[in-house]
Amino acid sequence: MASSYQHLQTLLIRIPFILKAYIQDNIQPVSAKYSYPGEQGINPAFEALDQVKTGLALNEKRLFALRSDFVIATGVKNAYQEHNYRGLKNILPESSHNYVNWEDRYGHPSLVTPGEHYDGRVFYAGFVCQRAEYLEVFLSSGRFNRVDRTEEGIQPLSEEQRTIIETYLSLQFSKAYGEQTVVFYDTYPGKEDDEDSALFFRDQPFPLTKKSRAYTKASLTEAIELSETTLGFAQARQYLQANIPALQPKYSYENEGACLNPGFENIEQVSRPLQILEKRIWALRSDLILATGVKNAYQQEYGYQGLVDSFGKSSLDHLNWKDRYGHPTLAVPEGDYDGGILYAGYICQRKGYLQVYLASGRYDRHDLNSEQRAILEAYIAAQFQVAYGQQKIVFDFADPDNSYYHTTFFSNDLFSPDNPQRQYNQATIREILTNGLLSEDELADKDEDQSRKAVA
Repeated sequence: MASSYQHLQTLLIRIPFILKAYIQDNIQPVSAKYSYPGEQGINPAFEALDQVKTGLALNEKRLFALRSDFVIATGVKNAYQEHNYRGLKNILPESSHNYVNWEDRYGHPSLVTPGEHYDGRVFYAGFVCQRAEYLEVFLSSGRFNRVDRTEEGIQPLSEEQRTIIETYLSLQFSKAYGEQTVVFYDTYPGKEDDEDSALFFRDQPFPLTKKSRAYTKASLTEAIELSETTLGFAQARQYLQANIPALQPKYSYENEGACLNPGFENIEQVSRPLQILEKRIWALRSDLILATGVKNAYQQEYGYQGLVDSFGKSSLDHLNWKDRYGHPTLAVPEGDYDGGILYAGYICQRKGYLQVYLASGRYDRHDLNSEQRAILEAYIAAQFQVAYGQQKIVFDFADPDNSYYHTTFFSNDLFSPDNPQRQYNQATIREILTNGLLSEDELADKDEDQSRKAVA
């Protein structure tokens, strides 16, 4: 039996992943409504929440934004001095004050500068403040609220959407600032926001008549059930475990130890997007962990240096360079897990889509019917979208015994137009996981699009 500690660790990883999947699939991020003259800098106190090392002092405040790339950015605003708030001057050492543009408000836009993998949009924004017995979240953001934006196609959040996103934020805030109850307060742009802000920044309590929403560990159950039902993940897992037999490796190589891949990463722990043409091996295990890693092979045949490129020089001496670190290193038996794999291959980040290359000499399979394959691939595609970003997921057929496939894949070329291919986007994934099967024709690449034309 797996230990209760292992089960707890699994939940701590899986719960945020599932909530993130729901948010990505069901909530539209928004851009800023307006800007002020002279706003251009990154917040001087910018800190991603997952980099926070210490809790907040009593009544200490941060502004925050849950960005569309799922970075929870925090900082300190240079405003509300009329309420005796001096947050930015108090937090920065005096020696750095000359480098700050004190004319800049450093509001929420200073947390959301667009970059290579980020478009500047925001799911949720406001302020946090450490109170004596709880963490207070004040949802004041003139730029990123959803009020009166229907002409932009932006709707207010439903109760379900609000519950999921606030549960997700509560988990992350408690992880960063300490386990505690997290209490959310709404406000409305204009007079109400002005009055609420005066109370918030003067550290005076909101009136008892002001509605709030409190989140504790007990709140998780409802949010997870809502998310899993909407996404279809729970039903898909039940189907896969009941209908798709696991595979054991067909063969093994010398010098392969029973060791974990040095680049092993549970898909639920991925924290960065892939670079263009970056490749990883992957396997959906029979315990339904989708594991990824980096293979140590094909240096001479195809010039592939994935393992070397993935580690710093100081780490290279600790690797066993005689081990290929193939798919079995993603499936080392442990506890109740016997090493079985349902599906395996490679992924490669292309421009505009993620390529899933279905090549695995050990775990190659041809026994799936259309329904099994569609549900299996849609479930995997959904995980890849959460981890690597909302994009098309393209599954390419491969014959591991035909050198044409590896030659093409590792040279970063594309397969011939007649090579079988299935494509999954947000709509097809949801259709399959929640409503049933789509036909092979509906998943096939009927039009000549980017996945057949662009090399990268």
